[in-house]
Amino acid sequence: MSAPISAVLAAVCLLAFLALVYRVCGTTSGGPQTSVRRFWYIFLGSDDRVSTSKVQFGLWTLALAYALLVIIFHDFVYPAEKLDPRYLLLLGFPAGAAVGAKAITTTRVANKTITKPSSSSPRKSPGDVLREIVANDDGDLDLGDAQYFIFNLVALTAFIFAFAHHPATLPVLPDTLVGLTSASATAYLAKKAVQQSPQPAERPAPKLTAVSPQRGHRLTEVRIFGSGLADYVDVTIGGLRAASLDPEPPERHDTVIRAVVPADLQPGLMDVQVVVSDGQAATLPAAFQVV
Repeated sequence: MSAPISAVLAAVCLLAFLALVYRVCGTTSGGPQTSVRRFWYIFLGSDDRVSTSKVQFGLWTLALAYALLVIIFHDFVYPAEKLDPRYLLLLGFPAGAAVGAKAITTTRVANKTITKPSSSSPRKSPGDVLREIVANDDGDLDLGDAQYFIFNLVALTAFIFAFAHHPATLPVLPDTLVGLTSASATAYLAKKAVQQSPQPAERPAPKLTAVSPQRGHRLTEVRIFGSGLADYVDVTIGGLRAASLDPEPPERHDTVIRAVVPADLQPGLMDVQVVVSDGQAATLPAAFQVV
C-alpha cells in the first residue's frame, strides 16, 4: 500500500479511536442543561489545570501510535524488527514523570506543604493551555517546566519531519536530542520533589486600644478602636455578644468597630473582646462601664 494512503488510513483509525474513548470516558462539567464535554480532560490534573508531564506523555503516545499504524498499513504487517530503545526512553521518561509528579503533588497537597491554585475557567483557550503547561504548581512561569516542554517539542518536531520523509520505518533520533528530553524529564521530577509554595506571612494579631464612650447605659452605641479589625467575626462586651453596626467586609474599617451594648448586662465594668476570622482575639479589660 502506498505511503499517502497508509498515512490517511492511520489518521482515520487513530481519530476514530480517540473519538470513541472521548465519547465513552470523557468528563462533563455543568448541570444537566449546560453539560459540556471537555477536550483537555485527559491532560488535566486534580486542580483542573493542564499537567506538563501528562502533555508530554500524551503527545509521544499519539505520535508513536500514528507512526506504527502507518507502518502497519504500509506493509500490512509490522516488520519483525526490534523497536529502537530510544523510543522506550521517549515514552518511559514522560510516563515516569507523570506518575512521579502525581504522587509527589498529591502527597504534598495532603501534607499542606504546597498549595495548588485551581484553574479559573473550565473552558481553555490555546493560550490558557500553553500558560498552564509552562507554569509550576503555584501558577507562575517556571524555567524547568518550560525546558521540559520545549525539548520534547523539538524532539517531536524532528520525529515528525523524519517520519514524513521515510514513512515506512520509525526514524532514528539523535542520541543528544533523546538525552536532552530524558534529562529534562528527570530535572522536572526533581524540581517537583523539592518545590514548596511560599507560605503566606502570618497576619499581625488584632489589638484594642480604647472604647468610646467608656461608660453608658445598655443599648448604647459604642466605638471600639484598635488595629487589624476589618475581618472581625464576633464582638462581646461583658461576655455577651454586641450587635454590630458595621457593613459587611470589605467595607469595614480596620481600626474601628461600631457596636451596641447588650441589653442584658448588669451595671459594672465590662471587658471588651473582638475575635477575627482566623480565630485570633483581642481583649481590653474593664473597658466599658454599664450604669
